[in-house]
Amino acid sequence: MKSQIKSEELLVLTDVIKILVSNTETDNKYAIFEENVPPLGGPPPHRHPEEEVFCILEGAFEFVKNDLNAPFKALPGSVVHISSNEVHTFKNVGKIPGKMIVLLTPGNLLDYFRAIGDILHDGVGYPDLKKLPDFSKLNVEKAFKHAHKHKVQFIVPKIAEN
Repeated sequence: MKSQIKSEELLVLTDVIKILVSNTETDNKYAIFEENVPPLGGPPPHRHPEEEVFCILEGAFEFVKNDLNAPFKALPGSVVHISSNEVHTFKNVGKIPGKMIVLLTPGNLLDYFRAIGDILHDGVGYPDLKKLPDFSKLNVEKAFKHAHKHKVQFIVPKIAEN
């Protein structure tokens, strides 16, 4: 009988990630995690080699795939597939915390989350996901510092000149 291992939880930028199946358990073939997102939470636009499948369980999300000017809604029951190296992002546009199950293939991106995230132990450091995140306290420098090593590329929108 397999012993019960306590799940690993990370605070990654605004979101809490609870690892359900670690990449270390699958020879890095895939990983599965629950992602809990506060209102207005979500990552900046980015791309990476891993494919992602987002299954929306709770909340209202707005996703972007490839065209930053063409967001679309994803509500509970929605499934959003992001192919390898597609520019994408999401944001919780609702007033309550959102929850998704995310499948990564392969599972490499989980190592990036471990590099930039803060480990949550027994609720210590766990944010109140009902409140808007304090964006001034996010450690984006850490996210950018580790991005290249993990093949994550952030997309900075161009600002039109007058």
